[in-house]
Order: sequence, then C-alpha cells, then structure tokens
Amino acid sequence: MRIAVIGAGGVGGFLGGLLARAGHEVAFLARGPHLQAIRRQGLQVRSPQAGTFTVHTLASDDPGDLGERELALLGVKMYDFAAATQAASRVLAPSGRAITIQNGLDAPDELAAAIGPSRVIAGTAAIEATILEPGVIGHLIPVHQLRLAALEGPPTEPLNQLAGLFREAGITAATAPDGRQALWEKMGILVPFATLTSAGNLTLGDILAVPEAEEVFRRLTAEMLSVASACGHDVAAAVAAYRALVDENAGSMGSFTSSMNRDFRDGKPHTELEWITGKIVRLGLERGVDVTTHQALYALLKARTHRREAA
Repeated sequence: MRIAVIGAGGVGGFLGGLLARAGHEVAFLARGPHLQAIRRQGLQVRSPQAGTFTVHTLASDDPGDLGERELALLGVKMYDFAAATQAASRVLAPSGRAITIQNGLDAPDELAAAIGPSRVIAGTAAIEATILEPGVIGHLIPVHQLRLAALEGPPTEPLNQLAGLFREAGITAATAPDGRQALWEKMGILVPFATLTSAGNLTLGDILAVPEAEEVFRRLTAEMLSVASACGHDVAAAVAAYRALVDENAGSMGSFTSSMNRDFRDGKPHTELEWITGKIVRLGLERGVDVTTHQALYALLKARTHRREAA
C-alpha cells in the first residue's frame, strides 16, 4: 500500500518504520535535522519488541513531493494538527483514507471537516516512542497497541483488513466497535497520567512509589471517570484493564512517562495541555462535575506555560 506518514516523530516514526519494513511504500513528511538525517542515513527504529532496524524511504518537508497515497497516518501532535490536515488533503487519492492517532477528542472531527467523515479512521494509540536523536526512533517500553474505528458506525470489512495489514507489519492492532467510545477510553487512561507526570516531571514508577502521589492519581482518575460519564461514556472497565496491565508489567513500565511531560521537560515551545487537562477541566465545569484536582494541576501547568512564553 502507498502510505504517507505525516509527522515522523515518535509514534509516527515507529508505525511508519514497521510498515516500511513490511514492504509498504511509505513516505514520511518530516522537518529539520530529523528530516535531513532520514534522507542521509534512513530512519532507524530501536524497539524492545521489534528489534533495531533501518528503513530507507522517501522523506520530505513538502507534501507535494510525496505523491498520491492510499492511506495517510497523521502522527503529529494537536498543536500541529491543522497543518497536518492540509497535508493529508493534498496527498490522499480520491478514495484514500486517513488515520488520526492524536491525543484528545478533537482530531477526527477536525479532519472530517476537511476530507469528509467517511474517509476518517479514528485511531487510538498506546505507544511510548520518541525521537532519540535525528533519524532515530526509540520505542521505549515493550508494550504497544493501536485501535482503529470508523468515525461513525461499526467496523467495516475494509477497516478489518486495514487492521490486519498493521498486524502483518508487527503492530498490535485491532478494531474498536465505537470510535468515540474508544477516544474516551483513551482519555480515561491518558488524562490523569499526563496531568500528574507533567505537573511533577514524574514517571509511572515515581507515582506508584509514593502513596501520596498515588492518591492524587486516584483522585484525578475518579474525576476523569465522572466527566466521561457526564458526557455519556462509561470508561471504568477500560481504565481498570489498563491498571491491571500496569500492575502486571510494573518492572518494565516504571520509566514510563507521558509525551506531554516530555514536551514540558524538554522546553518545547508547545504542549498538548489544552487538549488533555484543559479539555477535561472545561467539560467538567460545563457539566457541573467536580474537577478540583485537575483544576489545581492545570493552573500550575498554565503558569509554567506562561513563564516559558514570557521568556
């Protein structure tokens, strides 16, 4: 399949690298030193599950160079999503489809406004990966999962076939019966973790080692479940299943942190704060749900954001 990966960062680079290794015609939209390194020496992936390998494929910072593609995988973060949507519109064939794997709730609808809802696949990715150095992607813990869903309605046979394509490439992929429910289930897991790790520059191991920190995490999770319920989504079972996975793999997941925390820690000019913590604060206040713990940590993270912008 002819695939465009729009954003060759951690998750996009990991998934695109595996697809390219499996023989698909993958082209990366990238920029800066990362792009130059991919052009010079290929894209290397280092993974405890998939091994270390290098793929040599087309890469550019201009969507016009990628040619027409049957599938676009949007791997950017939400603060770059508008530009990625425009790029997807340019590279997709008339019958082509695009997968969103962004954090938050907004990406599928924003993409649907540009290319039509029937061409949007709402993806949820549980993958910790990052750019270790230009041209090198690190898959950081030996767990990953990708779920694919139609934006509206149940999975179709083409969607099942696409999930099979990812599995054949070595990616743990499945379809979800309800795309919006899948997005909320990921939010139930992501928001408390991203909020607390970012507020304290913490890892999962840091949180679990200190009862007081784990109590804050428990409060955040309870607030998140209440907001989801107020919005019509029960995500308690998904959150409990993920906690069981964490407990089972605590030794290998202790260093796990959130991509939002990495952005704060590394002094990146933008973060996904407004799409993650901020989104739940706003939804909670709109619906009369107590989100006091989220509000407190959101205020701290907003202050950090303001200080960096002022500097």
